[in-house]
Amino acid sequence: MFHINKFSLATILLFLPLISSAEIFVSPVVATDKITNNYVVGPGSFQIVQLPSKGSTQDTYLININAGNAIYKDITAYIVDQQNLSLYQTGQPFRGIGYQKAIAPFAIQGSTQTSGPKYLILDNKFAAIIAKKLSITVEARLPVDSTDQQRIEKTFTQLYDNLKSKLIFPDFNIHVEPCGQVNASSDSRTHDIKYCTETISQLARTNNEGAFTAIFLHEAGHSLLGAWGIPGNNNEDIADEFSTYMLMSSGPSGYALLDRSLEFWQNRDVISEASAMIINGDRHSLSIQRARNIKENMQSGESFIKKWNHLMYQHYTDEALNKVTTNPTYGDDIQLAQSTIKQRQSK
Repeated sequence: MFHINKFSLATILLFLPLISSAEIFVSPVVATDKITNNYVVGPGSFQIVQLPSKGSTQDTYLININAGNAIYKDITAYIVDQQNLSLYQTGQPFRGIGYQKAIAPFAIQGSTQTSGPKYLILDNKFAAIIAKKLSITVEARLPVDSTDQQRIEKTFTQLYDNLKSKLIFPDFNIHVEPCGQVNASSDSRTHDIKYCTETISQLARTNNEGAFTAIFLHEAGHSLLGAWGIPGNNNEDIADEFSTYMLMSSGPSGYALLDRSLEFWQNRDVISEASAMIINGDRHSLSIQRARNIKENMQSGESFIKKWNHLMYQHYTDEALNKVTTNPTYGDDIQLAQSTIKQRQSK
């Protein structure tokens, strides 16, 4: 289910808010990430699975059904709305999208084109003895209403404005749209960021605000370092360091978000990642390695922050530099900030 409203996004970079110069483009349709669950449907019985839904006629699904049985892999499966579910449960004729006694693996794709909640029927009533062991993977494409759109725009505007109040950089835009996978990316030419709705969907289920923010800052790292012409701007580990620096230098709230982000990296399927990396290639480190690197940088504390200060202070806004000199916090380098200010004034 797509729930951007689960993210409170408490202020992580404590500077004056600005009016954003970025444009936030939100797709009219969002895609959820792949959700896989296992079910055992006993002989002569059925199960009902509630599907992600906006209650719209435009709710659309791709459901892959696999069976773990050695021989008997047949199952009746239909996507239905509330009315047709009630008809099915009372033994009356019903309408839905699906198949009668289909042999797994198979897929059901489409929309009921009706409003209200949607369900998946898994029917094994025809079987007298054999239970069906099923693995069901659900992907949904759901419409974005005006409330969702405003909430998404507000969330990303806040993140962008926090960056803009601290750093000087050319404006870039943010695109929130389906990508077909859990991902986010930065365009090396325009420096625009694409944040995939599948990623938001996955993070929303665990309310992982830390990973949500860290992923945005990772892509912002690619965009900003690229805009500044810094070598290594396309290096994934360096982008992770940029994200880590931005959060660590914001104080305790940033550390808390980093801690939460580690849950995301530590819980990913490393075996699948390694297989995909061998087949397709990938500049990213494995998630378990990324978690290790972030932990090590967090443990380095001030030394890590001060290393990055030498690169970042030259791109700080005047307000941010003055804040370092007048109200320094953990990891701030007063002398470096003062010398950076003097250099600007001498130009």
